[in-house]
Amino acid sequence: MYFTTILFLLLTAQVGAQTNDNLLFNQVIKNNLAVQSQGKTIESEKVNKGYLGRSFYPTLSLELGQENFQTGSYKTRSQPHGMLEARFNLFRGGRDKIESRIKNIYTQISEYKRDLSIREEINKIRKLQYQIMFNMELVSILKKELAVNKRINAQALQRAKSGVTTRTDTLEFTINESELIESIESLEHENKILKIGIKPLLGISQDEEINFSMILEHQHDDELISRGYSFNKHPEVATLHAEFASLSNQQEMKQRWWTPSLDLYGGYYLYTLRDRDYLAMRERDDRVVGLRLTMELFDGRKGSTESSAAHYQAESKRMMARHTEKQTEARFLMLKEDLKHTHEVMHYVLDRIKKSKDYLDLTLKEYDRGIKNSLDALTAMQRYYRYEKQYLEKKKEYQVIKADLLSIIGE
Repeated sequence: MYFTTILFLLLTAQVGAQTNDNLLFNQVIKNNLAVQSQGKTIESEKVNKGYLGRSFYPTLSLELGQENFQTGSYKTRSQPHGMLEARFNLFRGGRDKIESRIKNIYTQISEYKRDLSIREEINKIRKLQYQIMFNMELVSILKKELAVNKRINAQALQRAKSGVTTRTDTLEFTINESELIESIESLEHENKILKIGIKPLLGISQDEEINFSMILEHQHDDELISRGYSFNKHPEVATLHAEFASLSNQQEMKQRWWTPSLDLYGGYYLYTLRDRDYLAMRERDDRVVGLRLTMELFDGRKGSTESSAAHYQAESKRMMARHTEKQTEARFLMLKEDLKHTHEVMHYVLDRIKKSKDYLDLTLKEYDRGIKNSLDALTAMQRYYRYEKQYLEKKKEYQVIKADLLSIIGE
C-alpha cells in the first residue's frame, strides 16, 4: 500500500517526466497480468528456439514385451520380444534450418506483442489518471464557484428583505447552488469508479489506496513536438513484418517438398517363435546398421499449392505492414499538430480567464454599491468559471494527446 501511494504521488507530481515514466513502466511490467501473460508467451516460444541444433540429436526407442502365443498345432508358448533402435538424421533438404528460422521469428513476434501490450496498458493508465486528476481539480473549481455563489446569494437575500429586489433574484442563485452541489457529488462518485477501474491495470488489489495529490500541469513539450520516429519499429508494424518473414519461410519450406532425407539408423531386434521359426532365442535376434535415403517423387501438387497459398499470405502481411506504417505515421503527425494547437488554445483561454476575472471583480464591486443587479453578478461569475473549466478541459485534452504520442514512440 505504501509503495502504491508513493508511486502515484510521484506520477502526479510531474506527469510525463522520465523518472515517473520509468516508475509506471516498471509497475506495469511487474504487476499487470495482461503484460505478464504476454511474458509467458515469450517464454513458451523461447523454449522452441534452437530447433536446428536439436534436429541433429538422435532418436532412441525401446520396446520390451512378453507374449503368450500358439501357432498351428503346437502348444502354447510364452516368450520375450523387444527392440532397441536409434535413428540419426544427416540431411533433410534444409527444411530443419527453415523451421528453426520460423521458430525464432515466433519468439520475435511474441516480444513485439508484449511491447505493444505494455504501451496499451500504460496508455490506459495515463488516461484514467488524467481523468481522475481532471475531476479532482474540477471539484476544486466548483467549490470555489459555490462559495462565490453563496456570498452573492446572501447579499441578494439582504436586498430582498430590504425591498430593493424581489425574491426571484435569490432563486437564481439557489438553483445554481443545487446544480453545483450535484456536479461535485457526481464527480466524486465518478472518481470512486475510476479508481476501482485503474487498480487491475496496475496489478494491485482493491484494498490498496491510491492517492492523487497534484493538479494537471500546463506543459510545454517542444522537444516532443519536434521529435521524429522510425515507424517501421513500432511493434504493430514490426509484428506484421515478422509475420511476413515467417510466411515467406513457410513458402520456401513448402517448395522443398521433394528434397531427400538421409538417415543413419541402427538397432537390435528380438523376435518370438511366432515371427521366426527357430527354437533357440539366439537365432531369433537381428542387428542392423544402415543408411536410408527417402525422397518423395510426386505429392499430388500439395507442396506447390501450399507454397502458393503461403506466398499470397506473405504478400498480404507485407502490404498490411506498409499500410499500418503509413497509418501510424499519419496518426503521429496529426497528434503532434493537435498537441501544438491545444497548447495555443490554452493560452487563448488563459487570456479570457484574466479578462473575465477582472470583469467579475468589477461587477461584484458595482453589485455591492447597487449599480449591478443579481443577474449581472450571476452571469459574470458563471462566465469566469466557465473559462476556468474550459482551461482545465484543455489541460486534460493536452495530456491525453501527449499520452497517445508517447504510446506510439514507446515512452
